[in-house]
Amino acid sequence: MSFDLPALEEPITRILSAPGVDLETISAKRVRKSLLEDPRNASLGLTAEGLKERRVEVDSVISRIFESVSRAAANNASKRKREDKEDGLDGVDEQADASEGAAEAEEETHPKQKKKKGKKTVEESDAELARRLSTEINSRSRRGVSNVASSSPKKAKRRVKKSAATVSSEDEDRDDDDIKKTKRGGARGGFAKEYVLSEPLSVLVGAERLSRPQVVKKLWEYIREHELQNPSNKREIICDDVFRAVFAADKIDMFRMNKVLGQHLHDE
Repeated sequence: MSFDLPALEEPITRILSAPGVDLETISAKRVRKSLLEDPRNASLGLTAEGLKERRVEVDSVISRIFESVSRAAANNASKRKREDKEDGLDGVDEQADASEGAAEAEEETHPKQKKKKGKKTVEESDAELARRLSTEINSRSRRGVSNVASSSPKKAKRRVKKSAATVSSEDEDRDDDDIKKTKRGGARGGFAKEYVLSEPLSVLVGAERLSRPQVVKKLWEYIREHELQNPSNKREIICDDVFRAVFAADKIDMFRMNKVLGQHLHDE
């Protein structure tokens, strides 16, 4: 059974103009489904098969009416806004909204800024402080390594040119003990290099030989375990007797600790 396209204009307009319909999300498929579900359209002779066969024509009608309904809705919204503005309501509402928004922004922004600042200056994680102290402690040794490398570029180039066969033949010319000693010695360079600790420092960290990062880690463990951080300034350490024996101070900050700590790390 066929249906008349002009007869669909009224029910389509009714669907698109219904309260609660979101013109931004509604689709032609949804409109076609509503045409079939609305009992008021029973006399139109609509069927799913019929709408499917003439979908292009039906969608064309839906599109035309959609444009008309959307344009009318936009005009009504613009008219209401002009009327509110003429009555002075628009300006009052906007001013009130702006005042409330500014007040809310003031309440939200300043506490967050204070909280962020406080968090930054009062509390740092163990890893951050340990990493910072480790970096400061090792900065001097890194510069030394860098200077040595930059002062002997020719030597580095000669090593790069070696082939795998050349390296293997060099190992064959030495006995196994020499090769093992060389490899073990290389593993102890840089950050992995171990130092002999002074007696006060060895008492503090509980070891006689450690690498610099290990010393930093042990120091931080001791600080946290004995709660030596100044509550009002977490970067400052309040020294107990054991700490005082190493750093010779009642209080010490991270920068001063870096300088003093180097005096307690000795090469073999």
